[in-house]
Amino acid sequence: MIFTRRKFFTFSGSVAALSLFSQAEAMPVEPPTKYDGDFDIVIVGGGGAGLSAACAAPELGASVLVLEKRPFLGGSSLITDAMFAVGGTKLQKSRNIKDSPELYAKDLYEVGKHFNQKGLPEALSQAALKQYEWMENVLNVHPFTLEHQGGQSVPRSHQFKAPEVIEAMTKFARSHGVKILTGVSANRLYWDEKGKRICGVKAVNAKKEILSFHAKRGVIVTSGGFARNPQVLQRFAPYLKDVQVLSGTGSLGEGMLMAQAYGADVRDTSFIAATFGAKKGMTDISELSFIQFNGGVVVNKEGKRFVDESKTYMEISEQAVKQPEGKAYTVFDSNIVREAVKDTPALSRMWLAIPEGRIPDYVYSGNTLAEAAKKAGMDGAELEKTIKKYNEDVAKGTDSKFGRQYLEGKVGKLVKIEKAPFFVFPTSSVIFGTYCGLLINAYAQVIDVFGDVIPGLYAAGEVTGGLHGAGYMSGSGYAKALSFGRVAGQKAFQAN
Repeated sequence: MIFTRRKFFTFSGSVAALSLFSQAEAMPVEPPTKYDGDFDIVIVGGGGAGLSAACAAPELGASVLVLEKRPFLGGSSLITDAMFAVGGTKLQKSRNIKDSPELYAKDLYEVGKHFNQKGLPEALSQAALKQYEWMENVLNVHPFTLEHQGGQSVPRSHQFKAPEVIEAMTKFARSHGVKILTGVSANRLYWDEKGKRICGVKAVNAKKEILSFHAKRGVIVTSGGFARNPQVLQRFAPYLKDVQVLSGTGSLGEGMLMAQAYGADVRDTSFIAATFGAKKGMTDISELSFIQFNGGVVVNKEGKRFVDESKTYMEISEQAVKQPEGKAYTVFDSNIVREAVKDTPALSRMWLAIPEGRIPDYVYSGNTLAEAAKKAGMDGAELEKTIKKYNEDVAKGTDSKFGRQYLEGKVGKLVKIEKAPFFVFPTSSVIFGTYCGLLINAYAQVIDVFGDVIPGLYAAGEVTGGLHGAGYMSGSGYAKALSFGRVAGQKAFQAN
């Protein structure tokens, strides 16, 4: 069953699922004398990564079980904007865009400031192209646009329709014999002392019945991040405690904790960040704007700039949450909004009505900057001063305040903010995912704190860390889920 985005957010039950897990103890668990099911591979989580693994393993002849604690499949991959970052596609070549897995990996290292786990960017860039081609050739799903996003040296984000991808993968998996159980929460991993490996999963269903499933070849953890678990989020990123969250309701972090009971290492937890560009009270991915990348500038309540707006939306967010009262605003003019709607309509949905003469209630407008600022509750005189200085710098070709040289990343010529009416958009940050977690290698095997592989344990998707490092390239999270999901599904079966 596929849910709509609105239904996705109205479903509750996260607290109950968390309480069931919290009763467990952090120590290895011996397997039962009798299982409720025997499979080659058991996958914990039915989101994009889990379904990708569930598609890959049966192609090699594996018997597969997917456990999903929600009553529906999709996870965060169902509500994402489905931007798949991949380099070297036919679509890019048809537009004379020179990209490759090598350039993709290079960009990942640069955005991650080389805190990335060595080898993972290369592994993703190669796996992403294979997964993308499989989606087009086998699932017959195709991107409807190609965008140039943060951290990319060339346009690399191939946008799909998220529900379409989930539905296609679900259909493929089921048609290849994959058993899928929804409403079943995994809460522990079984350890085979004789074989010295992870050998199965302990779970509980909606009736609170304990179930045990044998994984003869491996368990793949694809349970998502922990953005919906305040306790775990507070542990790693206390400064984000008041930031709104828009991720799958199942993002409770139990998969990471289950693996940590066996010594699994975690990476990138120091770099958890939110995404800047959200409408306050955001409930859907469509209520997100990156108009700063079209030429807008970002200011605080005092009307002062505080960041180079060409930085990634996560880097901007990191500075925005530190501003007075945690408030930030994006300022732009009629020329910028017109070009945004024209050049990036898929990313400018919030502003489509403005060229038609209709001003949305989440943005303030005025014939002068001071008028728009006053409506927004800002210091109008200071904002006018800020924009005047910025425009002077643009005319000179240099940003004397923060060194901004481009609209986004290393692309786009700066533009002045000078054409009335002017707009002030109260902009907040949102956590879409935690982008950190279990350390894996290029084969999606989980690595322990001593650098050794935990036998029989694999992971993919948002539950994993090591790929992104200190920064996040747009589109790489979705790519990571689908691509490493496929790698995990194949390697878990082939490794035995």
